Amino acid sequence: MTNHAPTGPVPTAPAAHPAPTPPPPVSSATRHLCAGAYLDEEFQRASLNEVYHQRDRLVAPSYGFDLPTVLHHCLRARRLAAVRDVAILGMLLLSACVSALATTIVIGLLTLVYLFSCVWQVIRQTALELRNGQSASAGLILGQTTILRFRLLSAALIFVLVSMGMGLFATLKYAAAPYSYSDEVDPLAGLHPAVVLALLVLTLAPPVVANLVRQSQLDGFAPGRTPPAPGATSRFTEIRQQEGGNTVVFSDYRPFVGSGIVLRNWSFAQRLVRAGNPLAGPTPEAEREFPTAPFGAAELIAHLRDELGTLANQRQAEGQLPGLTVDDRIFLAGTEVAYLVPYTRPEWIPEIIRQPTAPARHFLVCQMISWRGELVTTVYVHVAVQGRSLYMDFTSTALPPCDERFRVVDQVGGTGPSAYLRAVVRGLVDAPATIGRAPLNLFWAGLDALANSSWFGSAGPPRQGYDHGARVSVRELGMAADTRHHLQTQEVDKHQQIIERRLLAAVLDFLEDRGVDTSEYRQRAATLLNAGAVVTGGSLTVQGNVTSTQTNKTHLGTGAGR
Repeated sequence: MTNHAPTGPVPTAPAAHPAPTPPPPVSSATRHLCAGAYLDEEFQRASLNEVYHQRDRLVAPSYGFDLPTVLHHCLRARRLAAVRDVAILGMLLLSACVSALATTIVIGLLTLVYLFSCVWQVIRQTALELRNGQSASAGLILGQTTILRFRLLSAALIFVLVSMGMGLFATLKYAAAPYSYSDEVDPLAGLHPAVVLALLVLTLAPPVVANLVRQSQLDGFAPGRTPPAPGATSRFTEIRQQEGGNTVVFSDYRPFVGSGIVLRNWSFAQRLVRAGNPLAGPTPEAEREFPTAPFGAAELIAHLRDELGTLANQRQAEGQLPGLTVDDRIFLAGTEVAYLVPYTRPEWIPEIIRQPTAPARHFLVCQMISWRGELVTTVYVHVAVQGRSLYMDFTSTALPPCDERFRVVDQVGGTGPSAYLRAVVRGLVDAPATIGRAPLNLFWAGLDALANSSWFGSAGPPRQGYDHGARVSVRELGMAADTRHHLQTQEVDKHQQIIERRLLAAVLDFLEDRGVDTSEYRQRAATLLNAGAVVTGGSLTVQGNVTSTQTNKTHLGTGAGR
């Protein structure tokens, strides 16, 4: 008995998903994103809240990096930050018990150091911009002044709040034991320099120690090292299973979640007619139309898969694209799934291709991962044969490298003894801001823990109609806005153009073999190839009956001003 895909919403099959796939080889993207977990608390928090704790949503595809390893270090970085903030509040409470007035003086000294640090950073940044040829315009001065005023106001507010808190604590302490203060006892005994110095050391210890621990973690992400992978917990096992599926379940409007920036998109529909006889003169198109479609979409897709797949298997260097993968993938909106298993039965895929009217859509996915996972170029091709016409949709995307701040582990001096020394200095300089943010950090951490607890978890099994799709990927949360240099931009452009050119040629050969008139196809292919080389200010203009858009070329170095 043959199983057929339903014509309505296509749920995934919970009993047929593959075994968890082994983690991919360590890539630069994996190391950099692991470093980002310790360097950027916003990235760490978003990765956990939007991916790890979203048990009612499927994860986005992970291209060029190992998602569980990155999430594992996000968890470790969050624990480190929580321990640091608790230690800071504990030290402040201990200091207040020893001497509220001395603690207030310590906080005042730290605030003063923070103010000088803010002024120095603004002066340094302004001098750097002036040295690079930027004029001291009103906008620049206003921008720097605004930053300075904000930091000054923040520091002053911290000082006032801490002073009021310590004063209130001292008042309550005196009210509780008024007779403990006698005239014979010096009321300024708590202001002894040794006491102030000891309290200052106690207050600075948590931020500095946390910085040193963080640096020890960053040392493990240096080139050539393998970040520690997580254990086999139920959540990480679930994530690996979801990554190994053949279906992408997306949320909102973005079907290609996890693929980065959309570079190029075009689509067209062409009527399938027989090739005309030049000797017989012009023949109306209606008379040359095939009574039934001369081929099915699955046949053309198989031809494209074979033709493009040969690029990865050629022995000669001039004939191959090393690392190219060509796969079938189903895309499904998050409201159309009833199981949190991103897997579509193989026997359903031909029916989805033949009748692309249900929510599920088939795409042939051609992907190149280069620069040790830093660059990912993906081409999505959708083919349909309906109404005795051929419809094609082409979309290319690119993942630029990770955020430049995360690449500190690749820099000379980014790890090793000098990095530890800088970690101590940075811990001391940033201590006032770290101490000031500690209560707020713990407050948000408590809210996150409460929101992610079982009390607010899923009320039951997934139900069709509710959105269970992936909203964002960790790789996209940590990606840079642009490529690092021209060679990377050239790499993405090269892969995209080669795949597109081979794709158009393979379709042309297939149509000619089936006796289809290709004159219209040749014109459209020429228009697409010519338009692909004309980019002005980050936008693409295409003439004729071909729909094409170019949304983010500027971000990959081809727009004006780069």
